[in-house]
Amino acid sequence: MNDSLEQFVAQPQTRKKRILFVDDESSMLLLYELAFKHMRDEWEVLFASNGPGALALMEKNPCEVIISDMVMPGMTGAQLFSQLMARYPQTTRIILSGQVDRCEVAKGAGAVHQYLLKPCDFPTLKAILQRVCALDVFIRNDKLKSLVGQMGTLPSLPSLYFQMLKELESPLASIEHIAELVARDQAMTAKLLQLVNSASFGIRHKISHPAEVVQFLGVGTIRSLALSIHAFSCFEQAKMPEFSFHRLSEHSLMTALFAKRIIELEDVDKTILDDVFVAGLLHDVGKLMMVCNLTEGYRQAIALAREKRIPACEAEEQVLGASHADIGAYLLGLWGLPVAIVEAVALHHAPRRSPIRAFCPLTAVHVANVLENESSGHGEGTLPRLDEDYLARLNLRDRIEDWRAAVAQMKHALVEG
Repeated sequence: MNDSLEQFVAQPQTRKKRILFVDDESSMLLLYELAFKHMRDEWEVLFASNGPGALALMEKNPCEVIISDMVMPGMTGAQLFSQLMARYPQTTRIILSGQVDRCEVAKGAGAVHQYLLKPCDFPTLKAILQRVCALDVFIRNDKLKSLVGQMGTLPSLPSLYFQMLKELESPLASIEHIAELVARDQAMTAKLLQLVNSASFGIRHKISHPAEVVQFLGVGTIRSLALSIHAFSCFEQAKMPEFSFHRLSEHSLMTALFAKRIIELEDVDKTILDDVFVAGLLHDVGKLMMVCNLTEGYRQAIALAREKRIPACEAEEQVLGASHADIGAYLLGLWGLPVAIVEAVALHHAPRRSPIRAFCPLTAVHVANVLENESSGHGEGTLPRLDEDYLARLNLRDRIEDWRAAVAQMKHALVEG
């Protein structure tokens, strides 16, 4: 991560974050107390041995984050979270469970912000809590937290993503092993094959096996696509005549490909390519969340954007109190994705709000999003525009026409292919 961004994320909070651990095993609560004792200067850590006790504590001292065991006598973690969602929607809810089936646990728990499999090691849990507590760096809107907290459809990270990360950490990692992981998820395999054989990737021969997909696209791209496919699949049943699911899917993929191309043209660290591709794919995931969970409000926002010919994100803020960029970034932050990705999604319409004074994933995604909208001519309101003052600040304004030409050439090649 960029050093200046780390410093920005590490800025002191105005008040300690309250974190509540809920577990019926007293030994686990003692372990939590010992493990996080050194964080008392940053966090106020509270403990409850059951659901009713947690609710009583919340009445006296509302907490920003709650980590609860799933299986508890009397009131399960799912039942506790159901009440928390209604009473304290802005509280981040994290489930810890020994159950293997994530999907079933997530369904039972309702809008679980993050699911962790027990046993979860304390360094991992600490890192996740630090990320969650750092979300306010980009998102200081209480209305947004309340909106997200009330959402009934809020996907957790796909298990395939975790499995791929674990495989990549192994010294025996290989394309074959990654392909085997992909092949185990038949729905994901089908969608990956459909995607890679579409015109977007410009492949001239048909690919029919997961190993070919991984070999052709690379593990980083496959991992990114797994996140995107999972996120889109969670909302694909949502219906709203004013909104084109297909158009958003196409726009997101092209934005990711354009952003990747822009990175390739610049003299910058190419290790950010994966972050750029993920951010491009998911920069508008907040729109899906709005369509599925805030349908009427989002419909009003689209109508307002078209009527007044204002940017869609501006109309969303007027109607709902938060934009799709805010909501999407909040989800990715809860997922624990790198801060550079969260920033790129949160600020892709307002890059000048970034403290970074160098080319970063946000730069590429901002430019790619605008150029893709320009080339397609689609949008809910007025088309977004390049923030030339931001680009001038980075001494990049003279690169705009080169990027525009490269994107046009890339799109022409895909159409011709």
